[in-house]
Amino acid sequence: MMKQVLSIQSSVAAGFVGNTVAGPVLTALGQHPLLVDTVMLAAHPGYGNRAGGAIPDDILASVLDGILSLTDTSGVTIVTSGYLGSAGQVAGIAAFVDGWRDATSGTYILDPVLGDGGRLYVAQEIADAMMAELLPRADIITPNHYELSYLSGRDVGGQDDSAHAAGELIDLYGLKAVITTGVVEDGHTGDLLVTADSAANWQAAGDAGKNVAGGGDLLTALLAGLLNLGYPLSDAFEAASHTAQSVIAASPDGRDLSLLESLETVRALAR
Repeated sequence: MMKQVLSIQSSVAAGFVGNTVAGPVLTALGQHPLLVDTVMLAAHPGYGNRAGGAIPDDILASVLDGILSLTDTSGVTIVTSGYLGSAGQVAGIAAFVDGWRDATSGTYILDPVLGDGGRLYVAQEIADAMMAELLPRADIITPNHYELSYLSGRDVGGQDDSAHAAGELIDLYGLKAVITTGVVEDGHTGDLLVTADSAANWQAAGDAGKNVAGGGDLLTALLAGLLNLGYPLSDAFEAASHTAQSVIAASPDGRDLSLLESLETVRALAR
């Protein structure tokens, strides 16, 4: 059976965020992406006005329940979730993760898409529900620097401070690892992996480090796919971080990733 990853997050017609990133990346890695959308938009908010909306809570829950009852989920060894359209969607996702784990031993990666640049850009009730129901179920989380600060409940500085905050979350929620993007150290941006054994791995983005919409979604999709291929966590992180940063660096501006032009680089990771 082809390896599968179930990805629960947003979808856009124009641009590359959420499942519009996960689908091509996982396919390029030779895997079968099962994509469940939480939001359907014409384009991500960086394009201007919002056109579209959230999938109703009951429909999302029904789709996820149907995947459990109607399909063979034994091949789904990784589940990821990202941007949510409402707090009510959390219950359906939590129920799915519980049911999936009853039948299959797998890894749940939570990308806690809550905000950036010092502020929440989701409703407070979404943040509260995610922290209450999804964070305790997660094995690995992939916050950006602001989200790490929000989840840990304190201001977080550079590499050492981020590692300490990540370690607190690992201890509090029984996580296997925290991967934080957008950590700034001595004027350079990078990604930081902290594992349950307190090991830390820093991957600098270099002078080209910048913020592009969907960059975090790209790293999470790469990480999921590489873990599914059998990469050890540290190796998967290094390859995902390096590849994501190279795609970000090649992107002409902050609005869209140069994803399709970079898929051969992604394919090479599966060879």
